[in-house]
Amino acid sequence: MTPTQFIKKTLVIACCLLTVSAGVSAADGFTINEKLLKAFQQTFPDATQVKWLEEPTGYQVTFMQNNILTKVEYDKEGHFVGSLRYYSEKNLPVSVICALQKKYAGKKVWGVTEHSTEIGTEYYIKLVDDTNWYTVSCDADGNMQVVEKYKKS
Repeated sequence: MTPTQFIKKTLVIACCLLTVSAGVSAADGFTINEKLLKAFQQTFPDATQVKWLEEPTGYQVTFMQNNILTKVEYDKEGHFVGSLRYYSEKNLPVSVICALQKKYAGKKVWGVTEHSTEIGTEYYIKLVDDTNWYTVSCDADGNMQVVEKYKKS
């Protein structure tokens, strides 16, 4: 290896280490556990606009991935607790979209909040028609029910 190649390689490694260490400290000055940070980066390699928040019971990280706003909670040991994702109808599973079209024909999907835990995933789907707003709860098996209904003003 020539001296120039060695310098270039050393510079690249130094830049990578600086980038990783910059991501370990959050904006408020607390330090993210290296194991948790590595697990997060492996799970969400395309995450952008990453913001960490330290909470009394653990950590919350908010980020964008594939144009989906995501919030993930971890406990103090770095274990996954739950997540919220906010997106449009196109990101729902096909089975849920088909069930919605069948059960709530004539209503438009305005937005989706996906809530996931180790137990499972639930979808809270905001629907709208000419006169009302609806929130429909749906589990992974496609069981649906209206949990909120409001008249438009």
